[in-house]
Formats: sequence, structure tokens, C-alpha cells
Amino acid sequence: MPPHQGLRHMPWSSFGLDLVTLRVFKAAVEERSLVRAAERERLALSAISRRISEMEARIGTALLRRHDRGVEPTAAGEALMRHLDTLFEVLEHTIVDMEAFAAGHRGQIRLQANLSVLAGSFPEELASFQKSHPDIDLYIEERISADIIHSVQIGTAEIGLVSATMHAPNLQLLHWRTDHLVAVLPCDHRLVKKEGSLRFRDLVEDSFVGLSTSMALQNIFRREAAMLGMTLKERVNVASFDGVRRMIQAGFGVGILPEGGVTPYSDTAGLVAKPLAEPWADRPLSICIRDMQTLSSAGRLLVSHLLRKEVSSRS
Repeated sequence: MPPHQGLRHMPWSSFGLDLVTLRVFKAAVEERSLVRAAERERLALSAISRRISEMEARIGTALLRRHDRGVEPTAAGEALMRHLDTLFEVLEHTIVDMEAFAAGHRGQIRLQANLSVLAGSFPEELASFQKSHPDIDLYIEERISADIIHSVQIGTAEIGLVSATMHAPNLQLLHWRTDHLVAVLPCDHRLVKKEGSLRFRDLVEDSFVGLSTSMALQNIFRREAAMLGMTLKERVNVASFDGVRRMIQAGFGVGILPEGGVTPYSDTAGLVAKPLAEPWADRPLSICIRDMQTLSSAGRLLVSHLLRKEVSSRS
């Protein structure tokens, strides 16, 4: 192998090219004096002289000419200096970038949320966070709560927004907000005129527009019907809140949705939302993370943002 090819494959540390030595050499050339370089770098003169001599010995060529008035670079030293200007400029930009990541001003967050979360004010809250932190990239995916918990456990999602009733071993669940379920009726339904809140048993005898069988909400409805000794008349099952709204509007039955998933549409969609007087109708939602200490700086900023927004909304 030609000598120059061998050099390319050797680690730069084998030539004594550590950053401290390179910075010392750069100072010596710029100051034209080992004494002034030692003062500038706050190192002993003997330490600076030894570092440069060892680097020259490892490279196999002189980098400085020493004389009574100080030092000056050899041709090899001048070539090294040209590279050092670029190297230290790159390092400076690298440090600035790393400081930005450490402070949370830059970074990326992989987040998963269930359908109930995405149907509420969460998108607007994320938008306000993104506006305040434009250099943080957000990657958002809708999943069911069980899948979200698994994703946070294995690290494919950093933050999850889930139902607090879910079992989440080895994870932290931070209370975020409460999700209120409401009965959803077509505007001409007999229960629209009923005063006050509705009970679940008021709805069970009607045709029911439900969600996908894999979703936790639909399993709650089935469980509660079974506890009443009844079975839901699931005429329609769809995968989205929009699908539930449209099927109810078309007259296929009644349904139950989170308040945020129906109230904004009730005036224009021919739907009526009525409070549901059941203890399980208030569902706590949590921010799911592995550990606050190991959360990225950007992730901690987002969690703080969400919790602060929730406190503000209650004030």
C-alpha cells in the first residue's frame, strides 16, 4: 500500500491531532511565540512545547521553525493552518448546533395520540408550540392507546397522549386533562327534547353508530351495555369521529363521542350533543413518557407547553 494511502486509513489521534494540541499549535502560529501562546491558552510553556513536538514527531515533519524572536510555521505548518481555519469554523458551528439541541431550541419529537386527543384542541396547541419553536420538527401519528403505550415502551415514540385508564407498566403517566363524553343525536330524535343529561340506558335500545371494534371507547360502550344486561344494537361501526357524525346525521342511529369531537360541528351538521350522566363519561387523559429525566430537551419543552396550556385553560 502506498504511504499516503496508509495515512488516510490511520486514526487522526495517532498523529497527536487532538483538539487541544491543534488549538495550541494554532495559537503559537498566530502569536508567533510559544510564550504568548501559553499565556493565551492558560497552559504551561513546557506543556505547549511538548504537545507540538510530539505532534511533529508523530506526523514525521516539522511544523514550526523556532528562533530567538519566537516561532513561525514551516510549509507543512502553513498547510495545516489552512485546514485548521476550516476545522475550527466547523467545530464552532457544531457546538452552536449542539447547544441548541441541548437547550431544546432544535430537535425532533415523535409523538403519538389517540383519536380523542386529536379531535379536541390538541392540534391548535401543537401549532402554537411549533410557532414558538420552529426549529423543532414534530412527527405526529394517530394510534389507539394500547399501541401508543407499546411505542413509548420500545422507544419508537417519545411522547404519547392516551387514556389514563390504560395499564402502562414502567412508564410515567402525567395527568393532562379530562375528556367528556356526550350523547350524539340527529336533530329530530325523540331524546333531543328531554331535559337535562341523558343516561346510557336511554340510548341502548336505539340503533347505535359505533367506532371500530379495536378502539377502547367502543369496548367501554359494550361493557356498560352488558352491565345493564343488554347488547348494543351496533348497526354501523366506523373508524373515525367524522364517520360517526355523518352516519348519525344520515339517520342510522345514535352514538357517543368526546365533546371535542362533536360540539364544533353540531350547529352545522344537524346534530345535537347532550351531556351523558355516567361516571365513566369523564375520561382522564395522560401524557405518557418513559421518564422525564431521559426525555429530550425538546420533548421536555413540549410536555411543559401542554401542561401549561391545560392549567391556563382551567384558570
